[in-house]
Amino acid sequence: MNQVRDISIDFVKFLAVFLIINSHIDICYAKYAFLATGGAIGDGLFLFCSGYTLFWKSQPKFSLYYKRRINRIYPSVFACVIFVYSIGLAPIANINLKVFLGGEFVIAIMIYYVLLYIIQKYAMNKMKHIFFGVAVITIVAYWFFPYKYEVGVKGIYGISTLFRWIPYFGLMLMGAAIGKRQLDRTNEKRNLRLAPILLIISGLLFYGIQLLAKTHQSVAPLQIASLPFLYTTVYFIWKCCNFPFITKIYNNKVGNIIVMSIGGLCIESYLVQLSLITDKFNFIFPLNIPVVVLIILLAAYLCRSFARLFSQTFGSTAYDWKQIFSIR
Repeated sequence: MNQVRDISIDFVKFLAVFLIINSHIDICYAKYAFLATGGAIGDGLFLFCSGYTLFWKSQPKFSLYYKRRINRIYPSVFACVIFVYSIGLAPIANINLKVFLGGEFVIAIMIYYVLLYIIQKYAMNKMKHIFFGVAVITIVAYWFFPYKYEVGVKGIYGISTLFRWIPYFGLMLMGAAIGKRQLDRTNEKRNLRLAPILLIISGLLFYGIQLLAKTHQSVAPLQIASLPFLYTTVYFIWKCCNFPFITKIYNNKVGNIIVMSIGGLCIESYLVQLSLITDKFNFIFPLNIPVVVLIILLAAYLCRSFARLFSQTFGSTAYDWKQIFSIR
């Protein structure tokens, strides 16, 4: 069976880039900092995409499989670290092993890849049991991971805990399962009619529970009740990215370039954005928002180009300069 490019995944990545950036630019919004949100959904979309095409073909032995994952991610990690620290965006004294491993998010992804390989090799016919197991582990882990409350702006309570990386595996697994299902049913017509309505309902429930829990410390543990709606929000965003007008945008030359080039910077934009977000342009609010986003995307492109150069340097073929500096 020939592998066909799934346009919807390119659009999901495109949306993930902006949602993740937006969640971190609270200082750019000034008194409207509450608009800096979407990070949980953006991370979920990124992980959904990471798993979506993973089961599209049989995997080689683990060493080659994992080597490919490393070659895809770590040249970008190293390029971003060199970029950030070489031009003084972060003090060199802050460099540690976690930085070189890409931070918590990348470390989590690399662990997820190991788990997904094991699942594909030994448990593809037990996906329902695996999802149930992930749900149980999530609840148990939630019970034993103490929540650390940090008062944020205007009485909003932020929570710092490593627990968040546990349920995210379920989103990557969901992407893998749906991707495999779509591959097995290439002629399946997706029912999209109710997707926008269900997306709105899921989003409202997710944010409603989050808002309640973050503004009332006594009920903060209720945030775990928002997880099912995070999953459905990610799912219905993907569904909406299958509408016919998405294909029209993709087939448009300008639209294709914009979506593919920005979506392709997903990992690099994630790695460099925190060092580039600034309030220096707040005097032109709200135009400062697109300015900061553009700076992040340009830096991400430079880092990706450097990552490709780095990767090709250690390869056995001649440099492909067109591929190195390609915007897609």
